[in-house]
Amino acid sequence: MTSRLTIGVSQKVGQPNFGSRGASCQIEFELDSETDPDQHGQLVSRIQDAFRLCHDEVHRELQSECLPTVSSHSEPSAQPQTSKPQSDNGSKQPRIREATEAQIRAIHAIAAKANVQLTSLLGAEYDVSSPRQLSIRQASELIETLKSRLPSE
Repeated sequence: MTSRLTIGVSQKVGQPNFGSRGASCQIEFELDSETDPDQHGQLVSRIQDAFRLCHDEVHRELQSECLPTVSSHSEPSAQPQTSKPQSDNGSKQPRIREATEAQIRAIHAIAAKANVQLTSLLGAEYDVSSPRQLSIRQASELIETLKSRLPSE
């Protein structure tokens, strides 16, 4: 018999004129009811990792909604910005946000669990050599791709 364990994080932030924005993330695990007591530490670690990932993704989503939109006449850059932006020089072009530390940690951890050669995948899919060179959206996309390659439990 299997049981399901759901970890979730939801957050709402207030907006002007009594409005609000919200985001939520849920991760579900299937657990064997006959789990070996020696695996308790592994289960706790998986729960903590899932909670941190949900927390970071909710925070990222709420932050990304605050970014200015790109006007229809400008082309978004295909390559992420790899150096820190210079101070405001009058340009109205929005800054491309870099992958977060939490995303970088998640990419490394999930790639290791999925037995994926990360450097090769980064080069082939994004033409970069490190997850630090990804934009925040590219990192999210890569995390989803890597999760789909995890072996079924």
